[in-house]
Order: sequence, then C-alpha cells, then structure tokens
Amino acid sequence: MKMMMNMALMAVLALLAAPAYAANPCNPCAMKTMNPCNPCSMKKQANPCSMKKPANPCNPCSMKRSANPCNPCSMKPANPCSMKQGAAGGNTLIRPHAFDNFAQAVALGRKMWHDEKLGTSGVACMSCHGDYALLHLDRNQNFPHYVKMVGDVVTLDQMINYCMLNPMKGKQFDKNSKELTAMAAYYRAYRMQYRREHQR
Repeated sequence: MKMMMNMALMAVLALLAAPAYAANPCNPCAMKTMNPCNPCSMKKQANPCSMKKPANPCNPCSMKRSANPCNPCSMKPANPCSMKQGAAGGNTLIRPHAFDNFAQAVALGRKMWHDEKLGTSGVACMSCHGDYALLHLDRNQNFPHYVKMVGDVVTLDQMINYCMLNPMKGKQFDKNSKELTAMAAYYRAYRMQYRREHQR
C-alpha cells in the first residue's frame, strides 16, 4: 500500500516538474514532434520566416493555389491592383488603348507641338516655346503651380488646354484623350532634354 502511494506521489511530482506547455494542447510551443507548423520549433521546415517556399508547409505563399483559395500570394486576378484594364472582371477603361510605351506618346506629342494647324491662329506650340522659351524650366517647378498668365494654380493638363483655347485659338482636349497624354508626355521629354543640356 505504501509502495502504491509512493508511486502515485512520484507521478504527481513528475507532472508538476514537466514543462508548462506540455499540459496545454493549445500552446503553439507544445507537441513539437506533432506540430510541423509550430513557430517555436527549431526545425527549419517549420520556420515561418523561411525563404524556401517548398521547405515551409506553413508559409501561406508556398501552398499550391488550388489547395489554398485564401492564399494572399495566389490568384493575381483577385488582386484589385493587378487587374488588367478591360479584362473580364477587371477595371473600367478610361479610353481605348492608346500607347504601348512612353516613347510612342512622346513621338505623337512632338508632332503636335510643331503643328501650326492644331489651332486656328496659325501658330504652333513651338512658335512660343522654341529653345525652351517661356516655359520657365530654370525654376524647376512641378505642376500644379501658380501661372501668372492664367492667374491661377493649374495642372499641366489644364495649362495645355489653356494654351489651346487662347494662344492657339483651338479646342481643348478631353481629359482622357490620347492627344492630351501625348502633349503632356512631350512636355516632360522636352523638360528632361533641357535638364540634360543645362547640367552644371
């Protein structure tokens, strides 16, 4: 009888001496051999910071897309910032496709800046802005900024349309038109050229 009591006492003492997590099945540091996703495990494959996706079954970005519909790294069409305009279920187009790259926009803009028939006054943009005249590029101003001629703070697009309506005596461009994009693209390229030529 005494021996049985001693054995029971030793069992209780053993439980008390065991690590606290062993008695808590919800402890993420418990049952290391049974929990491959244990963040307290020292095994490399359980390291949530592992950069090797196949070696980390707990990495939400390493799971196969079909096996993890909630994987934040899968199914790009589900990412609202990755959708292609016009694609099924994608974003709404602001206009039909206009350019494949910046150079194409600049090429059209250059042609327009030199076109005396763009308005009805018989002048082109370059009639006033040849050799960077009247653009105040030396001030290194970004749009929007205050323009004395307009008497207001305007964006680049608004400044282009102001010139179209006034010196050019033409029609303003639609805000989403490829023409307005081209004019703005050439202005940027023209400004970049000025900087290259006037670097000190």
